[in-house]
Amino acid sequence: MTTSERLALVVSAIVVALSGCGASVQVEQWTVANVDIDGARRIVVTDAWGRHDSVAAVADVALAHLDNEPWFVSVVDGTRHERLETDGVDAWLRHGEIATDTIYVRFDVLEDLAVVTSNEVVIDSGDGTTGIGFEDRLSAHTLISVTVADDRGVIVDEREFEGVQEVSGVIDDVVIDTTMNEAASAAVAAAIAELAPSREHVSIPIDERDEDVMARVRPVLDSSPFEQGLVAASLAAVAGPCALYNRAVLTEASGDLAAAVDFYRAAASVGGAFFEAGRVSDEAQLRLRHARSLGLIR
Repeated sequence: MTTSERLALVVSAIVVALSGCGASVQVEQWTVANVDIDGARRIVVTDAWGRHDSVAAVADVALAHLDNEPWFVSVVDGTRHERLETDGVDAWLRHGEIATDTIYVRFDVLEDLAVVTSNEVVIDSGDGTTGIGFEDRLSAHTLISVTVADDRGVIVDEREFEGVQEVSGVIDDVVIDTTMNEAASAAVAAAIAELAPSREHVSIPIDERDEDVMARVRPVLDSSPFEQGLVAASLAAVAGPCALYNRAVLTEASGDLAAAVDFYRAAASVGGAFFEAGRVSDEAQLRLRHARSLGLIR
């Protein structure tokens, strides 16, 4: 291998190494929940057959979780005055009418218990000797049944969720109450994770190979969607696959995902386009499908 060939390999390796460290744009990505009801963002938590102590506690935990869940714009506490009743197929409210664009959910507690056991442990006295002692361990377990109905009064999901928490050390009433609440919270969180779409921000790399394109793009990478949209539009006059791909990225960042998908597809079909254009195009199409199914865009 000649010196020039070695140098070419080194330069190529540097380009590959740097390709993952370039400029990028953050976009929002939603994933549809496993139990989706036409993107409904209003949820009503109903009474669970009389709200005895443990059931009431779990329902209250659920309401607290839902209040902190960004997807639901309206969380209604119907536990004091409304009951969701079902025959296993259809659902209805005992005292009211089913509302549109709404999820109805009922949390039933099937098991809520705490068991304290004492286990032998080896104790190091610190002077080189050991002995046998005892350590208390608390295991809290909550099993809930969750019934979900849509705004047509149809049961769309009915499942059980389990929450388990364990602690060791000094076990008193406060520790028992806290640990049982944590077990209930774990069961509720697992249930709500099935009801609420997840949201994350993903980074989409920018194609940096075209100097003219980069001169337009770089100043607005962290700017407002409005400015990103203006620059995306200006790239329409720039020839080449890099401009087409970066126009797609900035168009999505500005909020017009439907238009961006068309640009991604075009960039992926052009020879010499950014090496990830095809993958990013497929992911953008999935984001578009999810956004439409959730009613976020038309």
